Amino acid sequence: MRRILTIAAMLLLPNVFLIAQRPGHGTSGQGQQQRQAQPRQATTGSQSNTRSQARQQQRNQLRSQATNQQREQYRAANQSMERIHTQARDMARKSTGTRFNVDQARQQRDQLRDQVRTMDQQNRGLMQGLDNQQRAAVEQRTRSMDQLQEQIKSHLRSMDRELAKTSPDRKRIAELAQNVERDSQRYQQQYRDMGDDLSLRSPQS
Repeated sequence: MRRILTIAAMLLLPNVFLIAQRPGHGTSGQGQQQRQAQPRQATTGSQSNTRSQARQQQRNQLRSQATNQQREQYRAANQSMERIHTQARDMARKSTGTRFNVDQARQQRDQLRDQVRTMDQQNRGLMQGLDNQQRAAVEQRTRSMDQLQEQIKSHLRSMDRELAKTSPDRKRIAELAQNVERDSQRYQQQYRDMGDDLSLRSPQS
């Protein structure tokens, strides 16, 4: 019996050795897979570096195209946005107070509309002065800004309807003023990001 087991073990040993040598088995197969993965990782890193260099090159080119006039137009529109925030915040505060005055609210609404109109004109002047490459660089951002600007104007139209009533709802007016402040702040953030994209924004603006 012992002799039979010895002979069977000798017959199985060559098969085990052959299985270990097949691709995908043992450490040699794992090493081969790792060697195949390394070139892909190197390629991915190279592509990332290439994209980063392209973006930096575009920024440098846009920076060289920015003019002093464009920077001044950008600064003026940014200041108008700050005035809109202040006016809308003050209107919301006075509308929620106990001494709500309809005539004063209508006057503040008129001032707010004038400031939004001024900001719109200043921004249009800036956009018209951009060249094709500058416009392409901020095309998606300007679409977002246009949507926010339309929302601001919609709030003002709702404010007009409420203030046209004999007894306007002061809470509703306060809510609309807060909406104007919120959306104008979002608009300004997009505007500042656009200024960074085009290298128009100074560190303090």
